[in-house]
Amino acid sequence: MPEIYVTSPRGLRWPFSKGLVVESLANAGIELKAADEIAHAIEQALRESGISEISSEELKTRMTAEVRSRLGEEAARRLAGQTQSFEEIIVRDEYGERPFSKGLLVRSLEEAGFSLKEAHELAKRVEQELRKAGRMAIKVDELEDFVARIVKDTYGKDARRRYQRRLEYGGGIFVVEPGGEPRVPFSKGILAQSLMAAGMSPDRAYRLAREIERELIRQGRMVIDRDELRQMVAEHLERTIGEDVAERYLVLRAVRRLEKPMHILIGGVSGVGKSTLAAALAYRLGITRMTSSDSVREILRATTTRDLVPTLHTSSFDAWRALVEVLGLEGDPGDEVVLQGFRDQVARVSVGIRAIQERNARERTSVVIEGVHVVPGFLSHPLQSEVLQIPMLLVVRDEQVHRGRFKIRERETKGRRSMGRYLANFAAMRMIQDHLEALAGTMGVPVIAGDNLDKAIEKALEVITGRFHGLFSDRGELEI
Repeated sequence: MPEIYVTSPRGLRWPFSKGLVVESLANAGIELKAADEIAHAIEQALRESGISEISSEELKTRMTAEVRSRLGEEAARRLAGQTQSFEEIIVRDEYGERPFSKGLLVRSLEEAGFSLKEAHELAKRVEQELRKAGRMAIKVDELEDFVARIVKDTYGKDARRRYQRRLEYGGGIFVVEPGGEPRVPFSKGILAQSLMAAGMSPDRAYRLAREIERELIRQGRMVIDRDELRQMVAEHLERTIGEDVAERYLVLRAVRRLEKPMHILIGGVSGVGKSTLAAALAYRLGITRMTSSDSVREILRATTTRDLVPTLHTSSFDAWRALVEVLGLEGDPGDEVVLQGFRDQVARVSVGIRAIQERNARERTSVVIEGVHVVPGFLSHPLQSEVLQIPMLLVVRDEQVHRGRFKIRERETKGRRSMGRYLANFAAMRMIQDHLEALAGTMGVPVIAGDNLDKAIEKALEVITGRFHGLFSDRGELEI
């Protein structure tokens, strides 16, 4: 069936829409059933006449005539006196003309502190009132007054004042440190990142950040103390989500004020999700430095020959093969040889890890270090008392889930990290994981289940907040 197009006086052209005709009729107070029948009759008449293009004025004339014949003069007069849904409303300002946009108006209303739903309802009403009044063009100042009146009629004088003063708030809410300086612009992105650190999903964190911004606008707050803002966020979290999340948020915010840098150390065998967890924690905690022990091993390999340190030039799970070759062993190497090969490689790589920790400690910089070589018993260094060190071990206890990770890795790397080699050494990896978990239990290192990575991130955040909880009083202030 050939398309029928509608043209505007400004030369625009779009497909005929029965829905827009129905909407126009409904705006004129015509019941939906009758509006649908009239729209169908007009569409049928256009197709029967073979018309492929019709002006918006001619379409309006046809609609008015059809309404007059079916519903009488009064309904036709109402329809003829309004601007139809398929007709543009032009907004004029000193820079020229532009079509009225509900989307732009929604954005302006959100800047005034209205929720997205409230903003959409207000913008819809503004457009309906303009069309009912038959407005084809309006000056921008007049539109401002028109919107302000509808806002006042719907939500009262205070809401109108917020809308009229919204430009004062566009990027104009400032956060100050205790004492009044320095002053920085309020950022929904930074607040959302803080909320994600407390365990919220990104979508929920950004939604809450927007709600906090709207609340500040509603209160007319252009400047707010950082501690007051944190307390405001915590109260909102406690009210909408729970006390645990609110407490975690306050503890993590207080941790940011500590003088000591935070060193998060994540151990675990291949395929348990260490790098994913490390990246998630670094992002949520605002830590910009992240290092993998595999990178350290690659650097050491470049400076040491295979003949000199054979166990360094293998994977962690088959370092025992180099050890067997050096010792001249034959037959089944046994569990202890497998673990000895692993420990030998860890001892070599841990030298580099300690150097990284010391460097960051001297520079007073927080860092996340992850890798199979991050092993309890090999993590100490001379400057450890200068940092807040948080070790944790990530494990996947379900063997099927663990195997599946290598399949996913192979697919994501397009075969560059083939699962065959990992699965061929799977028994050795599981043995090493059991060994690491036993070490963690002996040394009091938290063990985190990595079978579900979302839950692992949440548990890791609990470990971090739990580590620092004793540093704070009930008022959220440092005891040290």
